[in-house]
Amino acid sequence: MYVKLWQNDTFQAIEYTETLQKAFDKISSEEENLVVVRRDGTLYNLITFNDITTTFSSYGLDTKLIEILDPTDSFLFDTDLLEDALVLMLENRARVLPVVNNEMRPVGIFGLFEVLKAFKTISAIDETGTRALIKINDVPGELGKLLSIFANRKINLLSLMTAKISDEKRMISLKLGIKNIDLISDILDEENIEYEGIYEENGDKDR
Repeated sequence: MYVKLWQNDTFQAIEYTETLQKAFDKISSEEENLVVVRRDGTLYNLITFNDITTTFSSYGLDTKLIEILDPTDSFLFDTDLLEDALVLMLENRARVLPVVNNEMRPVGIFGLFEVLKAFKTISAIDETGTRALIKINDVPGELGKLLSIFANRKINLLSLMTAKISDEKRMISLKLGIKNIDLISDILDEENIEYEGIYEENGDKDR
């Protein structure tokens, strides 16, 4: 899944030759960020509301941004994977990152809100169906066996997420394209599959 599927295409930009006062004028709330660009329009850095109120508070308002900021190496290409974005955000403790194209020109920003939007789509929260939390042995082939059980019954899979919960076990979150707790529980019981819970989800209809 690519960053460009969820990046925020709406953002403000400012040249690095502009002053801190100009940056102050452009950022007025915690939700806003300011992409700093060179004169040729390529990425130079990113300013957050927190930077304005803390990091830059000791500088004069006529100070140019290029005098305060160094070129950033914390950015994403729009073709980067979502997983790469999460790793970079964690490594840099960054709440938001600029996104560029292959010419290094800013095309968006990617932050915690975009992460949540991506999770909502990937987990199929906005789709109607039934979610089952299942435990399987963490060995090759076990997941394939599980998926074939539903495939053989013509039950569509909307989402699949896994997490290792012990040395031997993995938790599987399956979102299935039917709304029927009893049927799913009957299938899992019939196949002797261990599960933690089964829940109906209404998607966006009831939100």
